[in-house]
Amino acid sequence: MQRFLRLAGFLGAAAGTEEEQA
Repeated sequence: MQRFLRLAGFLGAAAGTEEEQA
């Protein structure tokens, strides 16, 4: 479960960064 949360957090951070740059 923790592994999934870490992956989801990484994807969320990446998506947030892309949105800020866009």
